[in-house]
Amino acid sequence: MKFADIFFILFVAAILFGLTAIRYRKQITGMIRVARLLKEAKASTGLGTPIRSDEKGSVQLVNCAKCGVWVPQNKVIKQRNGFYCSNCQ
Repeated sequence: MKFADIFFILFVAAILFGLTAIRYRKQITGMIRVARLLKEAKASTGLGTPIRSDEKGSVQLVNCAKCGVWVPQNKVIKQRNGFYCSNCQ
């Protein structure tokens, strides 16, 4: 393929992407708003925030509520139902 062929294909793809974005702009902005609302709701409730260790060098082990693996407390996520490891969150 020549450079002109590749450029033409990319140009047509960009035009199609632009027309699709214009056509569905209300739905796209709606999805962005929902994502922002969910992010703000998660931040305001304090759920899903990692727990930090208070003392340097000493970290307690906690049991994952879902899989039962013992994980250092600074590596888990605390939620309403207990502690969860990175594999189970």
